Amino acid sequence: MISIACSGFPVPVSRYFRELKAVEVSDTELGIPGDGTLRRWLREAPEEFLFTVLAPKQIAEAGFTLTPEVETAISDIAEFAKQLQSRAVVFAAPSELAPSAKTRAALKIFIKHVVSHVPGAVLDLPGWSYEEVVTLVGKAKVGVAFDPLLEQPKKLPASTYLRLPGPSGYRSRYDAPSLDRVVTYLQSVKAKNIFVAFRNIDRFENARYVMSQLGIEA
Repeated sequence: MISIACSGFPVPVSRYFRELKAVEVSDTELGIPGDGTLRRWLREAPEEFLFTVLAPKQIAEAGFTLTPEVETAISDIAEFAKQLQSRAVVFAAPSELAPSAKTRAALKIFIKHVVSHVPGAVLDLPGWSYEEVVTLVGKAKVGVAFDPLLEQPKKLPASTYLRLPGPSGYRSRYDAPSLDRVVTYLQSVKAKNIFVAFRNIDRFENARYVMSQLGIEA
C-alpha cells in the first residue's frame, strides 16, 4: 500500500481529511498538541486514515545525546503517538549533522534506547547516505527515511518511509518531471507499505498530483 501525505496541514484540517488519506504531523516538532486537538483529529479523521508524527526537534539539536531532557521528549512523543495510533515516529536531523565517530556513537546509544520505547521509530538523516544509515541501524527495528529524488535504493524493507523536502528547501517547488520521477520510482519498488511525505511549500498540490498519477482515490 502506498500512502501519500503532507508534513503538516497546509489546508484546513477538515478539507485535508477529505482529500488525502495520511498526514505526517509536524506540530510535534515544537510541542505536543493538547488532548483536545488529539481527540478532534481522531474524531474527524476518516476510517483507515494514517497518522505519523515528527519527534521534537530538540532531540536532533542535542545530537541525539540521551540527556534527561531528551529522554523526557522521547517519552512524551511515544505516548502521544500511541494515543494517535500513529504508524511511525520520525526522528529527523538537519543536513548539517554529518557522519562522524561522535555522532555514530551517540546514535547507536540513541537507537538502542528508542527501540525499547518508541514503536515505529524512523531515522531521517539527510546528511548521510541511505546505506550509511542502514549500516548504522543494523538489525534494530528502526526505519530509515530517504528522498527518492536523491537516492533510489532497490532493496527496501516491508515498511518504507520517503520524505521530500523540496529541491532547495521548504519554499522551493518541484517541477513536473521531478514529480513524475517519484511516480515512476513508486511504481517500480516492491514494499508492503510505503509512506511518502511531501514537505515543501506546494506539498498539498504535489501530493494530490502523485496520488492521481498512481490512481489513488481520495
